[in-house]
Amino acid sequence: MKLTTDQLRSLLGRLDGAPADAIESDVLECKPWDPAPGRLKEQLAVAAESVVCLANANGGTIILGISDRARSRAAAIHGVGALDPETIRRAVFDRTEPHLTVDIEELIEPEGRLLLVRVPRGVVPHTTSDGLAKVRIGKECRPLTGAMLTQLVVERRAFDPTAQVVADAKLRDLDPEQVANLQRRVATDGGKAELGRLPPAEFLGNLGLVQDGAVTLAAVLMVGRRAALARWAPQHEVVFIRYTTATKYDAREDLKGPLLAVLDALQQRFEAHVRLALLDDGGFGELTVPDLTWWTAREAVLNGLVHRDYFLNQSVYVELRPGRVDVSSPGGFFGGVGPENILRHPPVRRNPLLADVLQAGGYVNRAGMGVDRIYEELLRLGKPMPAYESDIGFVRLVLKTRSHAAFARFVAEEARRGRSLDLDDLIVLRGAADRAHLDRWSAAKVLQTPDEADAARRLASLRERGYLAANGRGKGTSYRLARDLSDSLPGHPGTDEGLDLDPEAVRIRIQAILAERGRLTNAEVRRMFGYSRAEVVHLMRSLRQQGLAIVEGRGRAAHYAPGPKLSPTRTSGNRRRGS
Repeated sequence: MKLTTDQLRSLLGRLDGAPADAIESDVLECKPWDPAPGRLKEQLAVAAESVVCLANANGGTIILGISDRARSRAAAIHGVGALDPETIRRAVFDRTEPHLTVDIEELIEPEGRLLLVRVPRGVVPHTTSDGLAKVRIGKECRPLTGAMLTQLVVERRAFDPTAQVVADAKLRDLDPEQVANLQRRVATDGGKAELGRLPPAEFLGNLGLVQDGAVTLAAVLMVGRRAALARWAPQHEVVFIRYTTATKYDAREDLKGPLLAVLDALQQRFEAHVRLALLDDGGFGELTVPDLTWWTAREAVLNGLVHRDYFLNQSVYVELRPGRVDVSSPGGFFGGVGPENILRHPPVRRNPLLADVLQAGGYVNRAGMGVDRIYEELLRLGKPMPAYESDIGFVRLVLKTRSHAAFARFVAEEARRGRSLDLDDLIVLRGAADRAHLDRWSAAKVLQTPDEADAARRLASLRERGYLAANGRGKGTSYRLARDLSDSLPGHPGTDEGLDLDPEAVRIRIQAILAERGRLTNAEVRRMFGYSRAEVVHLMRSLRQQGLAIVEGRGRAAHYAPGPKLSPTRTSGNRRRGS
């Protein structure tokens, strides 16, 4: 149970004549705060431990700035001084495993400034980064024993914040018009005509939105009246902003209605502001390439809503900026997903019931294909791949709107000729167009696969189909677009930013070539990576200092060979020579 600010102030009124311990409970803990700089690290560790304790139970609130045993309000409330809430939020995130994000509010009292640390109920068992696991039982934090941990794991597997019953919410708090709208969507887009024809109460029960007559948070989010949303889900809001410059905007709307109504309103505003471009597709009519399709924008927003942390009192933001669309949602990545593996990680849902209802209405794919489809649609339209950014309290998806016109034409023409290019083909070909060349390591990075062999097979397949040309042999082979494609798909200035070859990937590839061929010249390195002579000398000096390469020969015959750490069993007399 989340205590309101008014409830907390009422409890603080009891501090005259009673210690802070008297107002504590299974969902409320009071902690003193010493502003001395020398005690900051220690107190942050204690705060993280308390957060873990509450998260492993039912969540709750920690009030920072109250002494434990003082028996008067004036003596008990000493405040936290100028303590920055972000210091607490960051420390809790860094010192918990899996990471926990807390919401922090200020509470200004006559005696001092307090911080209310709002702790969510953990979806999985949590520990501190030092491995300490505790759980709140009554007013105490006790060690999380093996038996308790087993029970907690079983319970949390089924925990879903949006499936929780909302206290005091009734069927009358749901909007009949929105319920009927959802029924139509389920019957048509969702393909479940029989379910859509059920009486409203039975329909809601079948979807799990109403459980034994009790209304869930998902029901309020999907079809709740505005008053119900304001009371039980004030954080449910999508803010739409159109920026004219980096800092100025000319349109902003705060969309706070039930989810289906918000999506409809968002579509109207998006389509009113999106621009379409007509491109000549080489003699086969006009190829229409929008800045962005509504389908892609909707999928991005739905991902933000389905995976957002509804514990945090923050909004989802949809920002139309020059050259891009940003969609930001509260809560960091969840369940091991991150920017580096979002294409390959098995689907993980923070709010399963909400996702199930949207899937029933034909909005989202249960198999988690939404991200794949965003990638594929953007690439087919000649856009750069989507970029994900994250921090302790948010995930931002950046969708670039500028098109690589030649790439869009190429993909359209291949489709017209019946040549199938799947998502991984498109990723590799776009990478080759932007980077000039790829090897198995850089291809694995853009494909988000840890298996370099998979990336190598994809490169080889595209070469066999005539899309790529190979340079070199063995593990050190690099690939670039075939000559006819390289002439028609030059690197696009709007998408080249930040796409230089990873220096570490270059180093790894050079080591692989040395091990494979036994030799490599300065000119060959320049040709492979586009480096200058001085840059190659600098790079190879570093490898020589690490014992990974040596110089053999002089003058025109000089070349690099494997060093003792790269090939400790070889000598210059028996080293295999490459051609």
